[in-house]
Amino acid sequence: MNLRIFAPLAVVLGLAGTGVALAQSAAPVDKSKQNVGETAKPSAPLPVEQLHLSEQLAAWGRANKDPLSLIVAAQIRSRVGVKIEERKPDGVDAGPTPPATDVVAGLLDEAKAMSKNDAAIVAMADDVKGSATKGRVGGGLVSNGQITGRTIHSRTINFRAKEVAEIAAVGVDTNDIMLEVFDEGGHLICRDTDPAYCRFTPAWTGPFTVKVHNDGTSLSHYRLETN
Repeated sequence: MNLRIFAPLAVVLGLAGTGVALAQSAAPVDKSKQNVGETAKPSAPLPVEQLHLSEQLAAWGRANKDPLSLIVAAQIRSRVGVKIEERKPDGVDAGPTPPATDVVAGLLDEAKAMSKNDAAIVAMADDVKGSATKGRVGGGLVSNGQITGRTIHSRTINFRAKEVAEIAAVGVDTNDIMLEVFDEGGHLICRDTDPAYCRFTPAWTGPFTVKVHNDGTSLSHYRLETN
């Protein structure tokens, strides 16, 4: 008997058996359950959460006529950095994508105008503008959209298992935006109103349906932000 032949064969069979065992141990995904797992602990500040904080500060500043809040909102946004990405809604003729605008510069100009060009506010705004890194690409992906009244825009976005998923939506010229997120089984994962923010951790990698509602009656523009 040639033992030199049987020894490698035993190794191959052993590896094959291990592969079968691994394949058998992989649990199938149960799509009847909600695709939400244990909350992942982020190792760094979450980009969309920071963008959402900026949106909240800006909204508060406008409501309370506080230009300093607009400056802080601009500073937070400039530090996060964003990448503009065109993501048209699924199966909808949404018309041309609105042109990308410099949100940071817009907030700073708004702060100056609100303060009637107060010297201290102008100086702080110019300092933020000067320290902002032009063209910086951070962890936030931003898509601009326009939506008619009483309309829903849906987008399918994939998120990875056991990694924090972030989605935010804010109306540019309206407060009537609502955000909903569903998993592939149709389960509602999150719902929030303008400025809207959803955060969750998928149990498995898969597609999610992101719905942006315009609950108003007029054509509106919005920003969709994801990580």
